[in-house]
Amino acid sequence: MTELVVKAGAHASEPSVARLASLLVEFERSLSADPPDKLVLADASDDALAAALVATKLLIAVEAAPGAIDPQSLNGRLIAQLAT
Repeated sequence: MTELVVKAGAHASEPSVARLASLLVEFERSLSADPPDKLVLADASDDALAAALVATKLLIAVEAAPGAIDPQSLNGRLIAQLAT
């Protein structure tokens, strides 16, 4: 069984719709080419949200660490809905 763990990168402090769109394209390309059995999210960053959306679309299981389902953040609430 393979897992992919997603944590925020160095660019996580620059939220923008264009960057989120770019992450979606990047994660779809990566996860389609070599799909893991499960995606593990470590935080509630834009990177993690993008990965969760793509994994859900590709029917890859999404698991979230406690830091990824932060009820105080919009991303955390969305990730909580997508995680299995």
